[in-house]
Amino acid sequence: MNIVHLIARAGRRLRRLVARRKFERDVDEELQFHMDMAAARHATSGRSADDVRALTHREFGSMTQYREEVRDAHGLTMVDDLWRDARLAIRTLLRTPGFTIVALITFALGIGANTAIFSIINGVLLRPLPYPNASRVVRVFETLKDEPEPGPVSYMNYLDWKQRATSFESIGVFYNSVITLSGDGDPERLRVGMVSANVIPLLGTTPSYGRAFLPDEDLRGKNRVVVLSDQLWRRRFNADRAIVGKTISLESTPYTVIGVMPATFTFPYGARIDLWSPFVPPQQALDPRSRGWHWLQVVALLKPGVAVERANREMQQIAATIQNENPLPQANRGATAIDLHEQAVGNVRFMLLALLGAVFLVLLIACANVANLLLARNATRRKDVSVRVALGASRGQLTRQLLTESVVLAILGAVLGLAVSKAFLSVLTKLGPQTIPVGADISLDGRVLAVLLGASVLCGILFGIAPALQLSTTHLTGGLGGLTVKSTSGGDMKRFRSGLVMAQIALSLMLLIGAGLLMRGFIALQHTDPGLVSERVLTARLGVPRRFLQGNIETNALLRPFLERVRAIPGVREAGLSTMLPIDETGTQASFWVNGRPWPVARNEPLIEVRSVSPGFRAALGIPLKLGRDLSETDDSTSVSKILVNEAVVQRLMPGENPIGRRLLQGNAQDYTEFEIVGVVGDVKQSGLHVAPSPELYSSYADMRIDWSQGDMSLVVKTAVPEISIVPHVRQALKDVAKDAALVNVRTMDEVIDDSLSSRRVTITLFGVFAAVALLLAASGLYGVVYYLVTQRTREFGIRVALGANASGVMALVLRQSAVLVAGGMAIGLAAALALSRFIGSMLYGVGTRDPVTFIGVALVLTIVALLATIVPTWKASRVDPVIALREE
Repeated sequence: MNIVHLIARAGRRLRRLVARRKFERDVDEELQFHMDMAAARHATSGRSADDVRALTHREFGSMTQYREEVRDAHGLTMVDDLWRDARLAIRTLLRTPGFTIVALITFALGIGANTAIFSIINGVLLRPLPYPNASRVVRVFETLKDEPEPGPVSYMNYLDWKQRATSFESIGVFYNSVITLSGDGDPERLRVGMVSANVIPLLGTTPSYGRAFLPDEDLRGKNRVVVLSDQLWRRRFNADRAIVGKTISLESTPYTVIGVMPATFTFPYGARIDLWSPFVPPQQALDPRSRGWHWLQVVALLKPGVAVERANREMQQIAATIQNENPLPQANRGATAIDLHEQAVGNVRFMLLALLGAVFLVLLIACANVANLLLARNATRRKDVSVRVALGASRGQLTRQLLTESVVLAILGAVLGLAVSKAFLSVLTKLGPQTIPVGADISLDGRVLAVLLGASVLCGILFGIAPALQLSTTHLTGGLGGLTVKSTSGGDMKRFRSGLVMAQIALSLMLLIGAGLLMRGFIALQHTDPGLVSERVLTARLGVPRRFLQGNIETNALLRPFLERVRAIPGVREAGLSTMLPIDETGTQASFWVNGRPWPVARNEPLIEVRSVSPGFRAALGIPLKLGRDLSETDDSTSVSKILVNEAVVQRLMPGENPIGRRLLQGNAQDYTEFEIVGVVGDVKQSGLHVAPSPELYSSYADMRIDWSQGDMSLVVKTAVPEISIVPHVRQALKDVAKDAALVNVRTMDEVIDDSLSSRRVTITLFGVFAAVALLLAASGLYGVVYYLVTQRTREFGIRVALGANASGVMALVLRQSAVLVAGGMAIGLAAALALSRFIGSMLYGVGTRDPVTFIGVALVLTIVALLATIVPTWKASRVDPVIALREE
């Protein structure tokens, strides 16, 4: 009964509302009809324009008052006025489809790009991480004096932190690796997150199905269990809930599936993980000498009410205590806790904010362009405004109506901009997966739409205020035969339009210079010597079961026979293996010092990157041998491990000395392992072309006394034939020695280098696109203003030609006026670019923030484009027929 009553009452209210608006419309239409008739009657009676206005007001003042009384009686409000203005605005825009389409496209480009970038910033920077306990979760790192970035943690230090820290409710450790899934279907290499049992509960997350790890399931020799990601569960196991409790084969070993995580869960944040297993530390990590082996990641949950700053102070005190207890491996080392969100998005924050700044400049240029379009259209609306003024429209009413048109135009442009932003996001997510962390929820949610609506209304007012003021400050002129309107600030508006064009040129110049600097830096980066020869080199990851990587016998049983088969493939010149692929991988470090030197109390030797490589690895990549010899197959049988070091190690530890035969020590003064240097190789840009070479050490791939990474091996093959042609033969060679092994991530070395630049390439591409759009908008704005000025000065040009001026003189006059606009805008833009370019200094490589080649080149490009934009109106000015021009006036 209540529902029926509510529906009936709502129907009555709707009928009253419809009737009220119909009555209002009828009254207004009748009033407008009578006022138009009276105005026409008085205008043809020989009276002046001022008399026409006075008589019309006197005759219909009572009817106007009656209309207001009717509106008051029916409760009409400002909302009704705005609704009426909006309907009129739509009708007005529909009457000028050409202008409307151009303005909508212009604004949609600017607002669409801003919406897309803001939606990424919203998903990456503004939203909390997808963990219930995200606000209390921190990452804990080790720090090293004079090193700007914190680093990984040794297992022994983690155990000390776990025992001594009081700021944390829970502290866990994790490490990412790879593992082979066999069984039904082809073997598949999966990314596995090895986590201590408390990590998933620490994050406040529970599996969608099944359970997480029990407290004792990360102990050595305990149950072999795994938790699947939602993506792997759906892709490989067809979303079968019955998989929980069943066993799967990982590394030819049965593991029990105990749970499936939610689709929104990924850890570490931003990483692509297929499944999680309990972290079991290798035996070497439990050795007291391994305190200098830094390879693990630590995550912790703050106790309620404990701030990150307090945890930081405590960790620094604990680090100082550990340093006093272990002076050699812990000298100059500290510890720091960083908010998980800050650590997860820190690498992309500056890049995203820089992109937001770029698209904001594009939006400003778009607004200036639309404002210029509105100002140009005002010339065609003078008669319409003059009639409204004659009929008594106040300045406030005119301004409100014109601003409503601008806002409606902006909102319609925002709707079109939504489609632009969706297309932009679709392209960006495909081109730049490194730019957007895995797990970030990038969508056009309520916050994005609210910002879009607010920005659209603000932009509508911004680009509509000047045109509205121009038309609202008018007075009637002309004879009795017609009504015209003259702006009270025509000169001001001309200067304002010119100022808008100068602003567009300045903003586009800033964007072009930023894009030019980034492009110059990217080209310099592409031509950086990586320290190796990448031509005709094939690379791949070997998905090798871990049983083959635990010692000499198993290694000899697989890797050596495999290399022999690969080297026998026709077209192969050399082949080798490594635990770390240059340019692509880094992160396994250990502390070393030189034998024969005093044991330092507080040392400052660098951490050295360690890898295991096979003979042939150096030759396959063309890494030069500077001193000594290469590793050989017999080096693993000696009592002392034989190693190669790069020039950075020699320069740091033994400058000016002959390193061949010298020994490096790893451990402590009472218990250490020796490694003998047999060769020195050139430096390789291991961590990327933009990073200076790190000290690196290469041991024999069959000698596991140094590299405990337990990860996959990377294959490098130097060929005399196209690299792709040997891939089937390499796959067959691997299957011949291990049926459950897989060849994955097959790329050429050129592709490896190219992939390392992908994030920078996406950023530069976006800056270039935004700069091109800005240049196009600025050129169109300049064209519009010059064309309008030429049209306004048609009579002047006709008189000049009639008095003997030639076409070249008229063209020079127009070009001189255009040159003033361009020069003014470029001067402002160059000054702003000089001041702001330093903010992108961290994104540049091999080029300064005030690179003269970029500044001069961009200025020339903008000058040429501006010249092209003024050709048509300049040509029109030179072709003025004085007879026609004077007759029209």
